[in-house]
Amino acid sequence: MRLLLFDIDGTLVSVERSASRMMLRRVVEEIFAIELPPHFEFQLGGKTDYQIMTETAQMLDLPTKLVEEKREQIQDVLTQHTATLSNPETMRILEGVKHLVEHLASRNDVALALLTGNLETTALLKLRPHGLDRHFPVGAFGSDHIDRTMLPPIALKRANAHYKTQHGFHINFEAKNTLIIGDTLNDIACAKAHGIKTLAVATGTVGMGTLREAGAEFVVENFADMQAITDIATNF
Repeated sequence: MRLLLFDIDGTLVSVERSASRMMLRRVVEEIFAIELPPHFEFQLGGKTDYQIMTETAQMLDLPTKLVEEKREQIQDVLTQHTATLSNPETMRILEGVKHLVEHLASRNDVALALLTGNLETTALLKLRPHGLDRHFPVGAFGSDHIDRTMLPPIALKRANAHYKTQHGFHINFEAKNTLIIGDTLNDIACAKAHGIKTLAVATGTVGMGTLREAGAEFVVENFADMQAITDIATNF
């Protein structure tokens, strides 16, 4: 039995750029009571939502402690705006994803979970328009820790508890039988910090060559070839 930890943004779904920026802009303006410059650019790329908020505060010369102080408000506002903008057009499912996830979820030799910088509430909202949320019963999220590299142990602990309790699996998920699947360099760094292998997919903003150079054990262009991905996911 192997554990597959999936990222969301750029891996399972592509969030429309304008919608993504709009959500973050509204959070910053409402929480920090400021008006952002028209062309303000958020630095994303595999970061947790609270890391994005902290770095944004730094860019705006605001005390970073505000992010921690307003943590619950940030979650509430971001969840509210994500819910408003969550639809099949804004949260576009990537090529091959639906068939791949449904196929993997039907197998008895792999278990699915999430590892994402999204808050738990927003992660599920992004997956719901395409019915993907029901295939990921557990995971680790940006609401668990600001540092993405701290998330794998959380995901492993929760996956072990869930699959043993709900399905009676007699196996312990650990680094050697876990695969992190994502599209950014932070996904790869996160995996390497814990000795976990990575399947990197070039469906985000990073090309296949760069993903290989960063040390991903497996690199694919997209999830169109379900059999090839399944072979990797069940034999790494």
